[in-house]
Amino acid sequence: MSHANSSARSLLLSLTFAVAVTLQLSTPCLAGSVGIIVPAYFYPGTGGPGGVGDGWAAMAAAAAQVPLTAIFDPDSGPLPGPPDPNYVNAMTNLENASGKAVAYVYTGYGSTPLATVESEISTYVTQYGSLINGFFLDAMQVAPATLSYYQSLDSYIQGLNTAYTVIGNPGQPNLNLVSPTDYLSTANVFNIFEGPNSGASGFNNYPGGVNWFQSYPSDRFSNIIYDVPSSALLADIGKAAQLDAGQVYITDQAGGNPYASLPSYWDQEVSAIASLPVPEPSTLPMLGVGALVALRVVAAKRQNRA
Repeated sequence: MSHANSSARSLLLSLTFAVAVTLQLSTPCLAGSVGIIVPAYFYPGTGGPGGVGDGWAAMAAAAAQVPLTAIFDPDSGPLPGPPDPNYVNAMTNLENASGKAVAYVYTGYGSTPLATVESEISTYVTQYGSLINGFFLDAMQVAPATLSYYQSLDSYIQGLNTAYTVIGNPGQPNLNLVSPTDYLSTANVFNIFEGPNSGASGFNNYPGGVNWFQSYPSDRFSNIIYDVPSSALLADIGKAAQLDAGQVYITDQAGGNPYASLPSYWDQEVSAIASLPVPEPSTLPMLGVGALVALRVVAAKRQNRA
C-alpha cells in the first residue's frame, strides 16, 4: 500500500468516525416545538405559581409563548351533572390563547373495565364538547397482557374524533416485552417519565440505559418531574429535551399532590422552554456527509492508480 493511499485511508477513517459522532448528537427541537404539559389538578382561580393566584390564567398567558397542554382533572375523572362554568371559562381562555386541554381518566394499569373508562370519556365529551382536545390515560402499563386493552381504548377515542390526542402515562420508558411498533400503537404521546428529581427512581437516574424511544420523533414523548429545586430547573429542561421529550413539565412542588399548583418558578420555566437554542438541524451532518463522499472518491482514485 502506498503512503498516499495509507494517508487517505487514515483520513477517511477519522472523518467517518467524526461524521458518525456528529450524526449521533441529539439536536434540540425547533423553536416552539418543545411544549409544556401541565397536570392541572387545581380548580380555576387557584393553583397559581407557588399556590398564589389563578393557575389556569397563568397557563393561558404561557400558551401565547410556548405550546401548552393542560391535563384537566375535576376529580380523578369527570364529575356527574352539567359542565362546570368555571372550567368552561378557563378552558375557553386557554384555547383562545392557543393552548389545549386533555381530560384525565384512570386506567388502573389495564384493570379498569373498558366500559368504565369509555363512559367517563363520553361524559367529558357530553359536558365540554370541543373544549376537550384529547385524553390523558393515567396509570398506563403496556404489556403483552394489556396491549389489546390499550389498543381498543385508543381506537375508541379516535373513533369519536380523529383529531383527539391520546396521551398515555406509563411514567417510565420500559417496553415490558412489547415491540416498539405495538407499544406506539396504543397512544399518540407517551409520558415516559413521571417522578421526583432525585433518588432511586429519580430523574437523575433516568432513563436507566433504555434508549429505544430516541429512534422516534420527540413529539411522541413527554417527561413530568416534581420536587425539582430551582437550581436544577435548567439542567432538567436540557436533559429532557436531549432525551427526546417533546413536552415537559417541571415543578418544585412535592408531597401527596405535587400538581395542586404551578411551580414557584413558573415564569422562568416558561421562558426557558420558549428560549431553547435552535441549531441548524442538519448543517453539520450534511457538511460531514459531503466531505465523506468526496474523500471516498479521492481514495478510490488513488487506489486505482496504485
